[in-house]
Amino acid sequence: MQTRPRVSELMRHAAEGSDAAFGELAQLAGPELLRFALAQGLSATDAADAAQEALLRAFQKRRSWQARGEAMCWLMGITLNVAREIHRRRRMASFDEMLLKDAKAPLAGADMEAAEDLERLAGAMQGLPSRQREAIACRFLRRLSVQETADVMGCAKGTVKSAVFTALASLRQALGG
Repeated sequence: MQTRPRVSELMRHAAEGSDAAFGELAQLAGPELLRFALAQGLSATDAADAAQEALLRAFQKRRSWQARGEAMCWLMGITLNVAREIHRRRRMASFDEMLLKDAKAPLAGADMEAAEDLERLAGAMQGLPSRQREAIACRFLRRLSVQETADVMGCAKGTVKSAVFTALASLRQALGG
């Protein structure tokens, strides 16, 4: 993702007090945060709210941000926390609907079997515990590294590896593979 270095650069300027830099960062990172929130099983409306809330929280904490890691991972971590809060409030996840919507977009005109496979996958993903679903979303839907996923989820790399391993085993069993 070419935008990551630019997001980190803008975050450094925002942390120094540049509101204009944060505005540019929000425009650049906003769509990625929205897609990430969608991958957490939020409805389109809730995902937009989560991305906006994450940017608001980041703006409020911008002066305390330290350039130890990538700003995009920091922003995704905030977005993940907001998504968790929304799930707790709603107690309803529509992950299968969001996954299908996101995954079917590039399938325009693809065969029905692929669409059915996606529906089965979405159903199986819905059955995963939230921590495993988050790890799969980070690693495979957002294509983050293990370290980046750990940063986003606020856990150790070993926890990510374990969650991904267990989730993949559960998905293989659920999908008969």
